[in-house]
Amino acid sequence: MNRQRVCVLTAVGIWLAGWLAQPAVGQEAEREAWSEVAPAISYREWTLPGPVRVFVAAADRAKDNWTIDTMTSMGTVQGGTETVPDMVTRYDDAADWQGRRHEIKVAINGDYYNMRTGYALGGQVIGGWFLKRFGEYSGSSGFVWCRDRRCFIGGNLRNGAEFQEVRFADGGKMNIHRLNDARGKDELALFTYQYAANTGTSDDGVEVLARMAEPLAVFSPDDGARGKIVAVHRDKGSTVMPYDHVVLSGHGQAAERLLKAARVGQEVRVDLRLQDFGHEEGGLSPQNWRGAQASLGNPVICLVNGKVTGQWEAKAERYAAEGRRHGSVVRDPRTAIAFNDQRVYFIVIDGRMEQSVGMTFTEVAEFCRDQLQATGAVLQDGGGSSTLWVDGKVRNVPSTRDADGKPGKLRPVANGWYIALEHDAQRSEAFAGRRAVRTAREAELRLGPGSQYTVATRLPAGQACSVLDHSLNGTYAKGTHWWNCRAAAHEGWLSEGDLAAAR
Repeated sequence: MNRQRVCVLTAVGIWLAGWLAQPAVGQEAEREAWSEVAPAISYREWTLPGPVRVFVAAADRAKDNWTIDTMTSMGTVQGGTETVPDMVTRYDDAADWQGRRHEIKVAINGDYYNMRTGYALGGQVIGGWFLKRFGEYSGSSGFVWCRDRRCFIGGNLRNGAEFQEVRFADGGKMNIHRLNDARGKDELALFTYQYAANTGTSDDGVEVLARMAEPLAVFSPDDGARGKIVAVHRDKGSTVMPYDHVVLSGHGQAAERLLKAARVGQEVRVDLRLQDFGHEEGGLSPQNWRGAQASLGNPVICLVNGKVTGQWEAKAERYAAEGRRHGSVVRDPRTAIAFNDQRVYFIVIDGRMEQSVGMTFTEVAEFCRDQLQATGAVLQDGGGSSTLWVDGKVRNVPSTRDADGKPGKLRPVANGWYIALEHDAQRSEAFAGRRAVRTAREAELRLGPGSQYTVATRLPAGQACSVLDHSLNGTYAKGTHWWNCRAAAHEGWLSEGDLAAAR
C-alpha cells in the first residue's frame, strides 16, 4: 500500500469517527437547533435544497403559560386590511373577557380574503366569540384551538340560520339569518361588538341592544349565552355597540317579531351552535367544538393523522389535462399551521425569489410530517401574504415587492393568528366602591377597556361621571387601568389617569 493511499484512508477514518461521534438526529439535536423566544415558545430556520427558506415557531403543549388566538384587521370583521405587525400592535397587551392579558410572541397571516374589500372568505372564532360563520358543508373549516388546550382540524360544518337562534324570556324563538353580516329583507341579523363601532344599518327596522354575561361561544353553557336587554330601538339604525354587547337587528317581518318579543330588562339567550360532520375524503372525523377559543377558515388540509391528504391531486390532474397548472403544484410562498401531541407550529415558507423558490402543497405536508413530526397541518393564505412575525420583527422575506422591485414589502391582510404568553388579570382599587368621579383632564371615552377600541366621545376636563358596575372595572390593559363609566348620555371606558374623585 503506497504512502498516498494510507494518508487518504487515515483521513477518511478520522472523518468517519468524528461523524459517528455526533449526536443522532433526534430530540437532543433538535433542541440544540431551536432558540428560545419565551418560556415554552421557540424558533428555528431551515435552508433546504431548492433553495427553500423555512421559518418556524413552536409552542410546547406540555406548558400552560401560553395560548393561541386569532386577530382581525382594524379590529373588525366587516372588511378591511392591515399588516400582521399592525394587528399585533392592536391585540398585544389587550385584556380578554376575564381580564387576562396576552403578550404576543408569534404571529402569522390568516385566511384567504377578497383583496378589494378585505372581507375574509372563511369563518372566525376569536377569544371564544363566534364572529363569522364558516362555509356550509364546504370541506375543511380550519384549525381550532380550545380553551382546554385541545386542537384539531374542523371538517364539514352546518352553522346556518336553522342551527342558530335567539330565545326570549316569554319562550319565543327567532332564527338568526345573518351573523355579523348585513341583514336582508325580513331577516334577523346578529352583530357582536367586534363587528364595528355600530351596526351600519338603515332606520327601517328594529334593533335590540343586549349586554352579554359571557362570550357568544360556539357551544355556550346550557346551550345559549346569557344576556340582558338594555335598549330597544324602533325605526332607528346604526346602533352603537359597546364592549361585551350585541345587537339583534330585524327588518320587515323579523322586525315585527323582534318588537313583540324584546323587553328592556329581560334575559335573552343566544345559541350559536354548529355541527361538525368530519370529512371522510380528507380523513377527518367529526369534532367537538365546545370550548373553541380560536379558529379561522383555511384553504387546504395538508396532513391528517400523519398522512398527506393529497386532496388537491384530482384537481391538479384535471388542470394538467387542460394544459394548465393548478396552484397546488406550483412552488410558492406558503403559510401553514401544524401540530402533534407535543407542539403547535406556525410556519412560513419564502418563495418567488432567488434565495427561496417556495413549496408545493405536497412539499409543505412532507416538511411538516418529516421535519416537524407533525400529525396534522393546514394551509392558510400564501403568496405575498405569507408573513411570520416573531418577538418584535418579521423573520421571513415576504414576496410582495416594493416600488423598486425588491421583495420584503408587507401586504395588508384580513386576519391572522398569534401565540402569546398569558398573564393573570391585574386590578386597581383606585375607584372601587365609588360612583361619583370626574375627568381629571380632557379624556377619550372608549367603547371598550383598551386604547384599541373606538372613541365614543371626547370629554372636557372636569366632566362629571359615574362609575358603573362591571366585572372588569380596574382591569389593566394597554398600559393602564380602565373603568366603565357614564358621562351624560354616553357610556364607555376611561383610563385611570383620566379620572379623579368628584369634588
